[in-house]
Amino acid sequence: MKNSYLETIREYYPNANYSEILEKEVIAYLEHIGFNPDKVMTANSICSDDINAMQFPISDSGLLGPFYLGGLDGFPFTGLTGVQAFAHHMPEEGALLIYYGPHIGITEEGEIGKVVRDGQDHESNCCGAAQAALAKINDQPQELSLLDYQEDTIVQLFQKNKIRIEDEPYPIQEATEVMFEAIQERIHLLITKSKDEFVGKYLILIGSIFINVDEGAASCIAYKEFQTTNLYTNEVTDHLEGFVTYLAKNNLG
Repeated sequence: MKNSYLETIREYYPNANYSEILEKEVIAYLEHIGFNPDKVMTANSICSDDINAMQFPISDSGLLGPFYLGGLDGFPFTGLTGVQAFAHHMPEEGALLIYYGPHIGITEEGEIGKVVRDGQDHESNCCGAAQAALAKINDQPQELSLLDYQEDTIVQLFQKNKIRIEDEPYPIQEATEVMFEAIQERIHLLITKSKDEFVGKYLILIGSIFINVDEGAASCIAYKEFQTTNLYTNEVTDHLEGFVTYLAKNNLG
């Protein structure tokens, strides 16, 4: 990625950094705070969009998994069944790492909510599900349909925050913040209700906005949560500030 492209992304997300750091530096940082990769089972709650399959970093550093928790725009639609199944897969005395968050595109020209996808010569919506949901919000209650349950759920979330979203200069960016908050709240709730199912010792949560880019560029991440929980003592440690400092010391921030 050209430095100018990263600078464009940082106009919207000032702390954004290259997503490949998730693969390298997060693992290094986990080792720094005492976690061996072969004892960490991973799960992703990210959008099922094909662009994420191509741009989200896939670790080859020994982490186990991933288990897929997310549906459209990263909401953990697998619910309690998914989280509790995943909880049973973690190594004994090991850790679970859940990465979660919605995604949004930013073109090299600086248009937010769009990307130029592989094999195409024009911009398209990203996240398409979020953009479609924005077009559907109105003052009427949204009913859930079995044929489009996930999309209708997103529409409901946006309708509840209609004024907040529409009052911003970039509604898709604010809608993505709404999605992040909803995903974060649901992930924490599912974990709370699944505490008795975990067979390992630690739970690691990394939450962010995942930023897709035009074909050939390097995707980015804007980190919003990085914490560990000792499942034996329920002690929670916040690593977000320490991780940002770690990136800066390694000239990665």
